[in-house]
Amino acid sequence: MPLYEHVFIARQDLSNTQAEGLIEHFSTVLSDNGGKVVENEYWGVKTMAYKINKNRKGHYAFLKSDAPAA
Repeated sequence: MPLYEHVFIARQDLSNTQAEGLIEHFSTVLSDNGGKVVENEYWGVKTMAYKINKNRKGHYAFLKSDAPAA
């Protein structure tokens, strides 16, 4: 299976536990659909290069997964 890397950004108004809960949720979604999470990392709150929907900061997370091709 191909190896995929995903970086996603959650809103800055979430708590750290809620942001880490999103990582677990996406890991579960991948596993339920035939994929396997190889690695996940929570990078914390970081400042973005530019505003997205009036947000200047966000919770960054990284997932590396093995998943079947679409």
